Amino acid sequence: MGKINRIYSALVVLGALSAARMAAAPADRPVFIYLYSRVSDHVNLEMTEDRLRHILPMVQKYRQMHPEAHIRATVLFSGAVSQALQGRNRQTHILDFVKDYVKRGAIEVGYDGTDEPTYTHRPTLVFTDNESPDECWQLRQKTAAEFLAEARDPLTGAPAAGVGGLKEMQAVFGQAACLKGLDLALKTDRAHGRYYAKGDKPGPIPGGVLSVPGIYTEVGGDAETLQALRPYNVKAVIFGVPSVNPAQLPGFRESVSHFGELMSPIPETAPEIYWQDGVLRLSEASRYVRPVQAFIGAEALKTLLSQVNRTKLHVIQVELGAPQAYLEPAFVKTAANAPLKYAYDHPENPKLPASDLLPAADLNAAWNREDELLRWLSGEYFPANAGSRAVDSADLMKMAGASTGFAVSTASLQAQLVELMNRWHHDTFPPSYLKVDDHYLSTAEWFQVMTDELAEFHRTGRLPQSVTAVKVHGPVYMASGHGPNIGDVKVEDLAALCAEISGPLHDDSSAEIPKNAIPAVVTVNGTRVNPAQALRLMAQALADLTPGKVIPIKMTYSLHELGGAYPKSRPMGYVGFVWTMKPAPLQLTLAK
Repeated sequence: MGKINRIYSALVVLGALSAARMAAAPADRPVFIYLYSRVSDHVNLEMTEDRLRHILPMVQKYRQMHPEAHIRATVLFSGAVSQALQGRNRQTHILDFVKDYVKRGAIEVGYDGTDEPTYTHRPTLVFTDNESPDECWQLRQKTAAEFLAEARDPLTGAPAAGVGGLKEMQAVFGQAACLKGLDLALKTDRAHGRYYAKGDKPGPIPGGVLSVPGIYTEVGGDAETLQALRPYNVKAVIFGVPSVNPAQLPGFRESVSHFGELMSPIPETAPEIYWQDGVLRLSEASRYVRPVQAFIGAEALKTLLSQVNRTKLHVIQVELGAPQAYLEPAFVKTAANAPLKYAYDHPENPKLPASDLLPAADLNAAWNREDELLRWLSGEYFPANAGSRAVDSADLMKMAGASTGFAVSTASLQAQLVELMNRWHHDTFPPSYLKVDDHYLSTAEWFQVMTDELAEFHRTGRLPQSVTAVKVHGPVYMASGHGPNIGDVKVEDLAALCAEISGPLHDDSSAEIPKNAIPAVVTVNGTRVNPAQALRLMAQALADLTPGKVIPIKMTYSLHELGGAYPKSRPMGYVGFVWTMKPAPLQLTLAK
């Protein structure tokens, strides 16, 4: 009997410990489903229209059946297809049909430039060996401006009269809520694949992307495109890290996973959501997350949902009405967008051959699987997972709030810097971002905030109670070295320098080269240091602000861990945009 009691007592203790662990374990965080559809086939318009006439009523049906699920889809149109649907409207009223669902709130519209005519004949970057960093910026911005507004022949891609691209899409449908496919094309005629500019160390792009002459997608960074985008749209969400390796980058999957982890340091952040250049980004992929095509059915989504880490938020994209549902599997494998690739390769007879289409029965089965997926999501998964729901771009923007414009308390900043300097110590890489109170500061914003602090100290002899974080660009050019490791800087001299550079960092006026970019080089006491070294000096000064204090200059690389993890093909000198990246916590109470 005593033995039984001892066993019973042990079971009670184990049960109590298990209950305690369960109570201490974090509750599953909500999963958000981003329903979207890409509509960019301006050649096979019967298929395009059929897709729209299936997708939109289906979304509206589940929106009405389960209002608590907030079912709403984002439909992204290219400029070419927008123009084609407008021309077809008198015949089929398809444009009126789409706009009616926009009015009902069933869909929001976005822009996708991925398939704009064509894949090889489009505004393209052509570098020589002689461009300065400013000239490289200007070339990228000029090329982006052409890409966003230039009209092109729908089959050959040759420039044409009128407008196209995003400008045409917004003229037809109104302001785009999100943007995709803004990556520029890069042309090289060098068989050895070297891509470099004056002042940058010559060398191949990682992974040998330019191993043969041709036209390639330049992956990573769009600050120049954002400057060209200012006349058209400054409020849209932009798609972030893709799910498919766009330029044969080595270690792509590991980079995507690590980047997502760095962007989700707290439970209120999602690996798929982040800020870059003051714009909210939505990644297609993180460690386990990939877009799911609804026509495959609910099982694929269920499998993915069973794998994700529920201790943090996730935003998972589900594609509705994918054109692959219409096509023979063998034909799908020929290209990312096989129907348009076929049209561009056969401009004399661009229509898709009937032999590459699936039978009607197979297509109907695919639409039934999509319907079942939405029924399961809205009727079963969302009710069983508290807080989970569908979201669109407007929801994400509202939950993320503003990237900048908030006040940073000097006392809180100094407290964080004291802790940071104890950890930074001899490390030669800067932190990826800094959290002060409830706000994250990108490296560029952190640089700006500290510059304002020390500039005020120079002017008045006192630090302000707080400063405001404003939009700033990363360095236009970023040196790859770690800078000098010798010399000292007086706090007073550092503060005087900050007073000189603080003003331009607040000038966000439109310009060919942004005036509010972090300086590529800073000269203090006659010593040229890179911006990461200047950042370190300011942080050390503010952590213990003592008049007359002398701070040693330490070697520091400009590329931080976050920037290293981000998948990109640009040379080192042109990745200053990574200084603007930071997590984007989502305020769930602000969801619509």
